[in-house]
Amino acid sequence: MTVPDGAQLSEDGKYWWDGGDWQPVPEGSGESGTPEGQLSDDGKWKWDGSQWQPVDGADGAGGGEGGGDLVSALSAQGISLDPAAADVGYIQQIAQHVDSWYGGLDENSRAIVDALTKQGGDTLLADPEVGVVAEGDPLITAFAGTSMSLGESLQATNQALEQTSVA
Repeated sequence: MTVPDGAQLSEDGKYWWDGGDWQPVPEGSGESGTPEGQLSDDGKWKWDGSQWQPVDGADGAGGGEGGGDLVSALSAQGISLDPAAADVGYIQQIAQHVDSWYGGLDENSRAIVDALTKQGGDTLLADPEVGVVAEGDPLITAFAGTSMSLGESLQATNQALEQTSVA
């Protein structure tokens, strides 16, 4: 079994989360299905091609290039992102990952997730039983501070990312 793009990996890179269970990364896959330079879901680790390395700057929150623009664009969409977590590449990666998971749900499951997230239940995505994102993910934490559904939050984030890349 190959590791899907955007799958959550364990910190040691030996397991990936399939949405229900941790699966072993196939032996001999070299990069464990992870592109070199990819950040971990918590933003604190970067894959160097053979193992996870700590991100320079200790906390990995970054405030990467375009971070201030992203904070402003998200704020205009009603999402308050911690400026210390405003790494455009990381936010884009997490938004794509969550959007892919959300898009894979059937209509009824999406309705349930949307109902829960409209009430601030976005943090359920970081629950180990669900495992879509790492606990404390800054984007999901920002989503939980709104009254938007997950679908609305993702749409707003994608619009903010588009504005940021155009600017």
